[in-house]
Amino acid sequence: AKVPASHEVVHVVLSDGRYVRVSPGHPTLDGHEVGDLKPGDAYDGARVESVLREPYPEPFTYDLLPNSSTGAYWADGILLGSTLKH
Repeated sequence: AKVPASHEVVHVVLSDGRYVRVSPGHPTLDGHEVGDLKPGDAYDGARVESVLREPYPEPFTYDLLPNSSTGAYWADGILLGSTLKH
């Protein structure tokens, strides 16, 4: 999807060293938004260490449609929900 020049991503770091950069409105496994995660929250078997918003320099973001009944997929080793529906 084309994004405005002001688009930001959320850089989420988990206590076990995993991290991901994703749009703030991207769904978590429980249907909330990644941008709503806070340090200390439990997520994907770990604790959230930090959640920082960063500028996104690219003109597009990309959505995945997993071929599964849950719509969940791994991004940078972290399980996320899909923004797309079957």
